[in-house]
Amino acid sequence: MIVSLSDSRMLKKIKKQDMNAIIHWFDTRKSKFYKIGWAYLKSHHDVEDVFHNTIIKVHEKIHQLKEEQYFDTWVTSIFINECRNLYRKNKQREMEGPVVTEDMSQHETKVEVLDGLAQLDEKYKEIIILKYMKGFSQDEIAEILKVPVGTIKSRLYRGLILLRKVIEGGEGNEL
Repeated sequence: MIVSLSDSRMLKKIKKQDMNAIIHWFDTRKSKFYKIGWAYLKSHHDVEDVFHNTIIKVHEKIHQLKEEQYFDTWVTSIFINECRNLYRKNKQREMEGPVVTEDMSQHETKVEVLDGLAQLDEKYKEIIILKYMKGFSQDEIAEILKVPVGTIKSRLYRGLILLRKVIEGGEGNEL
């Protein structure tokens, strides 16, 4: 990934722990991160909390970034980890509400897929979300999750099989 001149300037400000630069960087990419957060948390309030936590972590840990070209991937990893942490906390509280559906078949299909994803083991769910909802390549997903590309490919394949079984009404937890 090539870092543009404006991104390079922004990154220099971020490395100097300029909170306004970090917030501006996030604001320009908010929809990308929001979609990831929504896939995990399904709550506007929770996604906003994750935004704030991620901004603070980036601010505090920017000195740990080794290569500028991986800044976006590094931040995405932090954001996903924050989503996972909050998801686990929410799951422990078991405060899940019913999903509201409408009569539109496309909306129902999306709800079925999201409900199916919610039933999958996290290792499959996050790869499917990153690949098909966020458009990351398998190589980028491997970098974000810090696992080999072969593992990403096999989990993606197994996850899609399990998702299909869940959506079609079978038990999906066999693999």
